[in-house]
Amino acid sequence: MQSDPPNLKLDRYTELPISSIGECPVLSKCFAAWKVGRAGGRIPAAMDMSLIPDEALPYTMLLDYRPELRDVHVRIAGNYVGERANFGSSTRGLRGFFNDADAEIVFESLVRIAATGEPSLARRDYVTIEGRRYGYTRLILPLSADGRTVTGFFKTIEPASLTIA
Repeated sequence: MQSDPPNLKLDRYTELPISSIGECPVLSKCFAAWKVGRAGGRIPAAMDMSLIPDEALPYTMLLDYRPELRDVHVRIAGNYVGERANFGSSTRGLRGFFNDADAEIVFESLVRIAATGEPSLARRDYVTIEGRRYGYTRLILPLSADGRTVTGFFKTIEPASLTIA
C-alpha cells in the first residue's frame, strides 16, 4: 500500500449508518441516554450525564450551535479534548481544534444534523497541521432548548477507535 506524501493533507470523513452503533459500545450507551431524553419525539435539551459512560468523558464536548458565525461555542470539553485544543482568549470554537478547511467539514456535518434533528455517526481520519494522523469514530447528538430547533450538540468518540500516528 502506498503511503501519502508527507505534505498531503489527508482528510477522510465517512458517515456511518446509526444502525451500526452497536459496534461501538461506549457510543451505544451515549445514544441510549440521548434516546431517553427524546421521549415524546422532542429533541432533548440536555444529556443526563449520569447515563454517560465514564470512558467517554475525556473525549466529550458540549457545543452551542452558532450558525450565524458558521461555528460553535465549546461550552465544555473533556480532558483529552481540552489538552489538545488551541483555545485563545477570543475563540472557543471549531478553529480551536481544526484548521479552516477541517473546521468547515465539521461545521457542514453540524448543519446537516441541525436540519434533520437526527444523530450522526461517522468515521474521521485526518492529518493535523503538525503532521500527526488522527482517526476515530464519533457520535454527534443534537440538543434543543425548545425541543424542535437544534441549539447545541453532544459530541464524543468511541475511545477504542482512536488511532494516532
